[in-house]
Amino acid sequence: MAAEVARNIELPNIHNNTTGAKEVPEKGYKLTSNGGPIDDKNVAFLKETAKDAPIDVIRERYENDGYVLVKGLLPIEVVRKMRRDYFEFVKCTGILKEGTDSVDGIFTGGPPNKFGGPGSANTGEGTLDPQQVEFLKRATEAHYSEFYDEFQKTPELYEFARKITGWQNILLLQRQMLRTNVKGSEATAVHYDQIFLRGALPTSLTAWIPIGGCNVEGGSLIYLEKSHEIGREIENDFSERAKDFTPEERLSAFNSNMMRGGILSDDAQGFGKVYGRRWLVTNYEDGDVIFHQPYMIHASSVNETDKIRLSTDLRFVNPDEDFDRRWTNKWYVGDGL
Repeated sequence: MAAEVARNIELPNIHNNTTGAKEVPEKGYKLTSNGGPIDDKNVAFLKETAKDAPIDVIRERYENDGYVLVKGLLPIEVVRKMRRDYFEFVKCTGILKEGTDSVDGIFTGGPPNKFGGPGSANTGEGTLDPQQVEFLKRATEAHYSEFYDEFQKTPELYEFARKITGWQNILLLQRQMLRTNVKGSEATAVHYDQIFLRGALPTSLTAWIPIGGCNVEGGSLIYLEKSHEIGREIENDFSERAKDFTPEERLSAFNSNMMRGGILSDDAQGFGKVYGRRWLVTNYEDGDVIFHQPYMIHASSVNETDKIRLSTDLRFVNPDEDFDRRWTNKWYVGDGL
């Protein structure tokens, strides 16, 4: 199992704050993963980077920290339009509280598994009731919408991706996901992206965008500090264990080395303690974008609020180099990735 593999890899303990991450003030929030609460002593804030920071600072942070959190990169009006358009598109499914503005994205309440969209564990064929089917249908169709296509073309994303990578040419992979995280729904488990992008070398760049902001307890993405080092070691171990697999099996995020869904662990608290590293969090605001490396280990917290977290994962590659061509088609239920 992946979590067992991870626990067998010896890496230096850096529990003390040597990363420059801001200390978390006295706890006034609830941070929980699928495996239970994350203790506040195991939490710190992500570093913030200005969108006009010098290129050498941006690249140094990306290489050393495994991520760059860019404040206010996207125009607020672009973000709010995308959020409004999405919730206008799916509100017919009953996901929004009656009498609320679509752009606010306020959850109607009730069982969260009624609204399991892309990336949710509740999308297996033959297991959904009519309301779940309707939401998944609309959420899937949103990936093919003009408003999502327009949002992906926001020039500030490409400009900053070039700052990080130095690529002259840049390609956005077509397989992206629009994810909704409603109050009490299953969180994204601990993983790193290269697990799902094994069809090429680890050179992709991910941009995670909270569409409409997301505070610490709102189901936001959390990052294990300096974990791009750990992810690389884990993947090397997976590769060694998979040397007798078929080529197809080696590429799969779901081969016999892996846990359910290609994850490393459901328990963010326990996983972080194994390595003596803290989970880095922030209160994401409208326009914020976080870019991360393919080995950077991350998860999400459980949403404890009535505000629905809407987010998307956009992945950029250099088209002049090898990249995972399995990701050149738009996402659909059951695509095997």
